[in-house]
Amino acid sequence: MEEKFNEFELKLKWFSGYISEPNIQYFEKGSCKTTFSIPLKKQKDDDPVWLNCICWGELAEKIGELKKGTLLTVGGYFSEREYNDKKYLDFNVKVIA
Repeated sequence: MEEKFNEFELKLKWFSGYISEPNIQYFEKGSCKTTFSIPLKKQKDDDPVWLNCICWGELAEKIGELKKGTLLTVGGYFSEREYNDKKYLDFNVKVIA
């Protein structure tokens, strides 16, 4: 079991930052989704690149309770999706620290 967890953890990408206002959504079947962003900068004066994050279930409910500006470290995976003939890169959050 520990070996599987270590493999899972090694594949995660980690980012830290102060989150935007979380947007929490509840669906008819009881599932929950929260989206938020984290600005990433190499240096203080750089323009940020926004990491757009999505999480589901219990994790979504926990993040949905946070306030804008909360410092958060997230671990997850990138995925690509297409919507209205445009491609989007999402960061699917699996773990918070």
